[in-house]
Amino acid sequence: MGESVDIDRDVRIREFTMADKELVRDFFDQMGGETMAFFNRGDGNRKTAMGFFDGGMKNTLFWLAEYEGKMVGYVFIWDMASMIPWLGIAVSEDMKGKKLGRRLMKRAADTAVSEGKGGILLTCHLANARAQALYERCGYIRMGTHTSGEALYLLRFEAK
Repeated sequence: MGESVDIDRDVRIREFTMADKELVRDFFDQMGGETMAFFNRGDGNRKTAMGFFDGGMKNTLFWLAEYEGKMVGYVFIWDMASMIPWLGIAVSEDMKGKKLGRRLMKRAADTAVSEGKGGILLTCHLANARAQALYERCGYIRMGTHTSGEALYLLRFEAK
């Protein structure tokens, strides 16, 4: 992907549909070693995404970012029955550093606000400095360490 990609103009963020199975599979197949280590350890997030297609993820919302017919980003929020659901996010190797992560996180946060949620939680590998910087730019506060050993972040929404 060239430097000329305009994330706001050229990349479309939309909810998953049943027709997206191959796009999602291809997205996970392109992940590099760093993304696999930080985001998809043990293929857990691939299993979560693919669970959409067999109807196994009823309490989860999924979005993808699409550019030129390819999935280039992914964000999901789960545990939507709670007041503070959890977020997961990944950006394709060739779109990192182009501010797509910010757009994906905004889409998830806007939806959580519209659903009356109090905030969003996420965890992040302690060595993933790039992601931690993104979360903090997006307003997340590091709360400490999760029982998984990862950094725990919270984005709180203002009461209305």
